Amino acid sequence: MTRPLTATYRIQLRREFPLSAGRELVPYLHQLGVSHLYLSPVLAARPGSPHGYDVIDSSRVNPELGTEEDFRALAHDVHARNMGIILDIVPNHMAASEHNPYWDDVLERGRGSRFADWFDIDWDAPHAKGKVILPVLGDELTAVIGRAELKLHIRDSGARLAYFERTFPLDPSTLPKELQLAQLDPAGRPAADAWAAGDQGKSRLRSLLQAQHYRLTFWRGAGGGAAEINYRRFFDISDLVALRMETDVVFDATHTLILSWVRDGIVDGLRIDHIDGLRLPSWYLAKLRDAVDSARDRTRDLSARFPIVVEKILSGDETLPREWPVDGTTGYDFMNDVEELFIEPEGFRAIEANYRGLRHNPSLSFRAVARDAKRRALTGPLGPDVMRVARIARAWRAGASVEEIGNAVIELIVSLEVYRTYVSEPGIVGDFDRRVLSDAFREAATRDGASAAALEMLKAAFFADPAPSDALRAELVTRLQLVSGPATAKGVEDTALYIYVPVASRNEVGGQPDRPLVDVHARVHARNASRARDWPRTLLATNTHDTKRSADLRARLDVLTGMPDEWARHATRWRRLNKPRKRIVRGKPAPDTNSEYLFYQTLLGMWPAPRRERRVDDLPDREWIARARDRLVAYMLKAAREAKMRTSWTESDAQYEKALEAFVRETLEPHEDAPFLPDVARLTAQTANDGFRFSLARVLLQCTAPGIPDVYQGDEIWNFTLVDPDNRRPVDFQLRARLLSEVAPEVLARALGADGILHENTVKLALLASVLRFRREHPALLTGGDYVPIPTGDEALFAFARKSNDEACISLARTRVARRGSRGSTGEPARTVALPDDFADRWQSVLTGRTIELVRGEPHIIVSADDLVPLGQPCELLLRSSR
Repeated sequence: MTRPLTATYRIQLRREFPLSAGRELVPYLHQLGVSHLYLSPVLAARPGSPHGYDVIDSSRVNPELGTEEDFRALAHDVHARNMGIILDIVPNHMAASEHNPYWDDVLERGRGSRFADWFDIDWDAPHAKGKVILPVLGDELTAVIGRAELKLHIRDSGARLAYFERTFPLDPSTLPKELQLAQLDPAGRPAADAWAAGDQGKSRLRSLLQAQHYRLTFWRGAGGGAAEINYRRFFDISDLVALRMETDVVFDATHTLILSWVRDGIVDGLRIDHIDGLRLPSWYLAKLRDAVDSARDRTRDLSARFPIVVEKILSGDETLPREWPVDGTTGYDFMNDVEELFIEPEGFRAIEANYRGLRHNPSLSFRAVARDAKRRALTGPLGPDVMRVARIARAWRAGASVEEIGNAVIELIVSLEVYRTYVSEPGIVGDFDRRVLSDAFREAATRDGASAAALEMLKAAFFADPAPSDALRAELVTRLQLVSGPATAKGVEDTALYIYVPVASRNEVGGQPDRPLVDVHARVHARNASRARDWPRTLLATNTHDTKRSADLRARLDVLTGMPDEWARHATRWRRLNKPRKRIVRGKPAPDTNSEYLFYQTLLGMWPAPRRERRVDDLPDREWIARARDRLVAYMLKAAREAKMRTSWTESDAQYEKALEAFVRETLEPHEDAPFLPDVARLTAQTANDGFRFSLARVLLQCTAPGIPDVYQGDEIWNFTLVDPDNRRPVDFQLRARLLSEVAPEVLARALGADGILHENTVKLALLASVLRFRREHPALLTGGDYVPIPTGDEALFAFARKSNDEACISLARTRVARRGSRGSTGEPARTVALPDDFADRWQSVLTGRTIELVRGEPHIIVSADDLVPLGQPCELLLRSSR
């Protein structure tokens, strides 16, 4: 049975929230208006996994989440309400863990393992000598053995080597007789212990290690360790090994269970994690589509295409490859497009200039920061991947040294403005890939250290006439494309977006904090029209498990661009008030200016709105402050490590981190004579309501723009969360279900009025439920209807219509800060809006029930913006009511 896809709701499963808990949510989510549950991965993952992306076995359900019967029971409950399930799957990597039997077998048997070809291992890498390099030790091997940190574990199932909580298999053919006997007879284990005891035992242990198919190394040893790693990873995470999903054997073995669920009608759609991590995305997606369609043939239910969406970060004007047999992305592109609607260009420029002044660098630019961060990623943790490309290039064609080619690869990737290109066959390059690659080659040629000969070699690999028999060339092009994605992710997402933070609401996954804020309305209209035409079932996200701050928190920060001078005064005053709480670490103030500035934005973004009949400078209760203090400490430490300016994950500075933590804790300690927190409360009183308005307008746009709105768990009420793991905290679903059951029809109309109280959770919940139910009742209109941009001539109002046969609706969102004493949202008289003649009719508000008559005029219908969206109301959804 085909279940109409109108809205998804993301549920993060984990040990504390298993499949059985998901069943309890089904009635609530149906009442909310959701059509599909969008589940995080359910396949067996590493024990204790908080997310499920570290898969260890694709042939069974994660036992911490339940059983396959539990999964089928959840699907039964969902389907009973004519809803569906979209499942998140992870085809690009698995956990490099002893819990992964396939990886463990490779370590035990080496190239002789029947799973050796499952994983992307460079067996012939220099220094590897046919072994897998595992940079897992906390010191050099000699020191580790000397301290007896490596121990033998003898069990009936075999002998293993233990290093603290990790264990590694031992090739049975390398075991001495003492260890072989100990496996067969527990009485022989004292002899095995004696074999490993003393100095001679340490020597024997070293010899045993040398005989294995892997080599344990110091994770940051000079000239070794991670620099020698010879298997491709998920980004630079050594515990996640890339799969060779481009082979039929691996695809079939890892998709059998998933496809059985498709065949049995248990799963109604798939979300593909990190598509750029696959060697051949187009091959994989074509094979997946064929496999899914074949499985569904048996159900004889082909009335609608099975939905498949990919996690793909689009940069700039990049679009999803049209030839991919998918329905769209997970929605980062929409998230960043819509964010810019709520940012005032002049205010942003003023804040950015002030921020650069604080950083004592007037020419500071995000692009320069991002390129430098990408270069550091490529010369650091991704260095082994770069050198693998360089060695292949040198083997393909002489003319430059491996080192010269490596430098050229680095500068080319640094100059690339997208995550990756998709050249499947060298010499056959699509128009978009040709343009971005050509631009990157030109830019790289201007850099010091980029050999002209090496760049010409790489250019020939991509652009020269096709030579199908040239396997080395094809491998070179493929490998280079596999490196560019992780470089951008590590350099931009995980570094630059924490270094350049004038207005942190622009610093999201796939965001471009430096993109000019000109013609934003036209750009968003164009992107929406493109989605309506090409990807009508793409997901539309505003929050995900990967966002760096929630949409509601971002909305509060967007408000600052409408009051840049006020924000500058507060930020300056806060820096002065908190200067005594700083420490000097290694001759510099701690925290640094950037961290301090990010802290103030984050604190303001999450601060509770003022309570009614209380002073605007009243503080939240101590329980809230205590929780916020712990959350902010964790967040600021993560942000500082990601920025890598004074500390990092791999080179932590304990003194700096201690000073940063102390600063956060001390500034959040209320005192009668401490003016900082009351001042935060006062600024919150000025920004909170406008932040709520922006959030409500964003909800409407997400739910009515072309595409499928995706609601992240818990986000149906006001939600001020930070980056993972903060945004994975348990959600109080009982509260949400109770609030939804109590929402009366008049709640929304009353709250959206000029004097409405917006900080109540029921306001956002009522709006979301109203629009999601409207989507469910009008699926043709909002999932396949035409998109009609409505030019408003006013940056304060964004509007569009959806049309399908005789059905039509108009969505309107106020996108500017309301100022005191104003007639309209921007302090100017309300402007008029021109609507197409065929909109002359009676329209009814889906949100408040009011009606409005649009009268035919010459040459268009001319109507006041305040008639379309009543004064003080953040958004409106009008439905043609008389046809």
